Amino acid sequence: PSSTRYQTSEEFMAGYIALKRKHNIPLPWEQDKYKEDKVTLPRPIIGLNFPKSATLTMSEYFACGGITSTHTTTQDGRIGICMMENHLADKPPMEGCNTERTEDGVIEPVEVIFDIGLQGPPCYYASVHDGGLENI
Repeated sequence: PSSTRYQTSEEFMAGYIALKRKHNIPLPWEQDKYKEDKVTLPRPIIGLNFPKSATLTMSEYFACGGITSTHTTTQDGRIGICMMENHLADKPPMEGCNTERTEDGVIEPVEVIFDIGLQGPPCYYASVHDGGLENI
């Protein structure tokens, strides 16, 4: 067989499926362990990204589905600055950084965060937009 590095995706999957079958291991899509249960992910979900990688669109997608989502900032400021300050103070990185106030003043956790947003020195999270690279 050829080295995995040089295989096409079709060749790789054919070998993967054959190996699983040989050892009587069910394929992930054949298992029904999630059939009756709702599948959830631990929160918050933090979307690390590259510039122009649809972070705003993804944030709006989750918000449209009723999931608390933010892009770059909360009402308390940029998430990246909060995380940097926590790091410098030896606190957990997300402490106080992932909450949002509703219109009636209730504080709720932000479940999905895209683009933690920190430009300029000190560069904790480099970003290309708003002059981020020029300040590194």
